[in-house]
Amino acid sequence: MNPNLEHKSSFAAAVLLAGAVSAFSSSLSLVPTLDGDTSNEARAITADGRYVVGLSGSRGFLYPVGSASAINVLSSDNAQATIATGVGYRTSGGITELIIAGLSSGYVTEWMTSDGGATFGPKRRNTAFTSNVMPSANALGATTGLDTYYVTSWINGNGQSVYLGQGSGPWVATMNYSSKGITSTDSSRMNSVSASGRAVGWRINGGIRKNYMLTWNGTLTPTAAFFNGLDGTPAGQAFAVSADGNTVFGQSPIVGDANNFGYKIVNPGASQYINPLPRFGDEAGSTSLQVPYGCTADGSFAVGMDYRGTERAVLWDTHKLDSSLWTITDLTDLASAEGILGGFSRLTRAYSVGQEPDGDLVIAGIGSWSPDGGVTPYTTRAFVMTVMIPEPTSLSLLVLGAAAVVASRRRK
Repeated sequence: MNPNLEHKSSFAAAVLLAGAVSAFSSSLSLVPTLDGDTSNEARAITADGRYVVGLSGSRGFLYPVGSASAINVLSSDNAQATIATGVGYRTSGGITELIIAGLSSGYVTEWMTSDGGATFGPKRRNTAFTSNVMPSANALGATTGLDTYYVTSWINGNGQSVYLGQGSGPWVATMNYSSKGITSTDSSRMNSVSASGRAVGWRINGGIRKNYMLTWNGTLTPTAAFFNGLDGTPAGQAFAVSADGNTVFGQSPIVGDANNFGYKIVNPGASQYINPLPRFGDEAGSTSLQVPYGCTADGSFAVGMDYRGTERAVLWDTHKLDSSLWTITDLTDLASAEGILGGFSRLTRAYSVGQEPDGDLVIAGIGSWSPDGGVTPYTTRAFVMTVMIPEPTSLSLLVLGAAAVVASRRRK
């Protein structure tokens, strides 16, 4: 815990804890596949929770949350998305545009729609590299009010550069790339990128995978930095970053345990504050026990995977200053308790999370699904789950006894 942020009395903490364990109210829906496909995966969601992108069969899709069908991501000049892993808004010429990042014909590509996917403009595709790989989730950073957006990619293999690109101007956007050279004995990849141009991920250095970030520096080489994880060394990797680039979620070993656990860092670098993410205590069976794949734009909530003998999709609530009041929720258990699990046997990974204007969370991910409870074999299907987290507004919260609070928290 960061002692500089710990200023609450025990009475106030009890009230906050009571709010943290208030009952959820949720909804869960199956994301439709594109025509002819039998499986799909949701990989990213807009900051406001309105649009999801991902993979359906061998095509990228756009899904307006709550609609009856998914939309094939195909540009007006016939660039078919083979996968879509990033989505966000930008403002250009006074018009709000939805930008989708993914791959087409083996190259990093962006698509633009200003009408929710009814029509797409021509593609913006980079063909300067012989091979491109990009983050598997949350691969685009963008925000309304600015016409800039950011993407990151790399070429697989030791000694291959990592690229950070900034798109701007009228569509088709002008893309400026900068690159970070990687020494021949090292390799690197970024897992996410912010709307401010900070990409986070890892670099293998000295044979160890280490927390690593690149920050946009114009067309000059991106500013690169290692930063420490939970054990006080750079070992680990970052997965998610807030819109402003100042909050990072990832995984690293802890002192005395080489397995990887989740962390949250504010101001990554020499002056950072780092805290472990909450866990259930029964995590076992993998060296990667917690993976926070995505976070809200403000860095208050994160979603991902917690390995409890098998992969389980989870939500972390880290919005309180006191990290001892942070919570973790198993989304399968939550959906089951509320009777909304439907054809899903388990929600396995939560990749991305948005937040509606009223504060409700909208989570996108994947689960194991069968239309008839397993008579038909289970397949990987995309889900969208809305979670409403009420704040403590009633004086009745004050009368919760310590035992009730602790018992309620243990049931999370």
